[in-house]
Amino acid sequence: MVFNRLVSFGEETNYGVAPADLSKWIGGVTSFNGGVETALEETVTLSGVRLRSYVVHGLDVRPSLEYYVQTGRFFKYALGSVSDSGTAPPYTHTIDISSGYDLPSISLLEHRIGNPQHGYLYTGAKVETVEVSWEEDSLLKASVEFLANNVSKVDTLPSVVPDTRGYFKASQKTVTINGTANEYVVSGNIRIANNHVRFPRKQDSAGKPIAGNVELDASLTLYYLDSSVVELMLNRTTFDVTVRFDRGVDDYIEFRLYNCVASVETELPAEGELMQTLNLKPTTLQIFTSDDIQAY
Repeated sequence: MVFNRLVSFGEETNYGVAPADLSKWIGGVTSFNGGVETALEETVTLSGVRLRSYVVHGLDVRPSLEYYVQTGRFFKYALGSVSDSGTAPPYTHTIDISSGYDLPSISLLEHRIGNPQHGYLYTGAKVETVEVSWEEDSLLKASVEFLANNVSKVDTLPSVVPDTRGYFKASQKTVTINGTANEYVVSGNIRIANNHVRFPRKQDSAGKPIAGNVELDASLTLYYLDSSVVELMLNRTTFDVTVRFDRGVDDYIEFRLYNCVASVETELPAEGELMQTLNLKPTTLQIFTSDDIQAY
């Protein structure tokens, strides 16, 4: 039996309680994994037989997905805080790392559209890690890992309206390193880890995750045309990096990495172009977007 597949979500008001609206669009999802494992304990007792038994404590639920980015809306769940501005399009959105440790949670709905129609609902999902990446002649992609509270089968699926915006392309990017635009960046990635710690399990549901100190890192691969990037490392310079994707007029997403410490890898090949990898450890990160969405 063949099923059409789709993943949507809804923002939770109360942790672990699915909202009424589960029809929100994520982006161009290319893969989804429910990440469900049984939390069990093996018991061997003086029972007079040579058998082992198992006690099930519940489920550990760690969904993950990858998607092509169409808007910056979904990143607010990774950083935790967003402010919207504007009274008419284009609207601007500033996404910041939350100072609080209780990040917003969502419910993810995995659709199986066919006969019989059904789905799987993952409640209490919080973003553990998100990584955005791009390569030459590719699209901007986000990979997200979650910690969730529980999963259940549902028989009713909402109607989901796809977002018709185009995906952000690597050819639309502008990279600025230490105040200077660099046209020779081929690929890169930015990773955010929230380092959640779970509260103890309640009944058979996994405990609520509380965020720890955020961990940020990034890397850029670029052609070696001068020594400027290496000198940032040798001089122990801290600097800012901006990666911006412009899809149109007042239609962009921009990642700003502040107070970066640099480490540079440069291999000297016998032939071929000389490349270098700039590894970054930023102190903090902001994401700025502009689009026709009034509020994230």
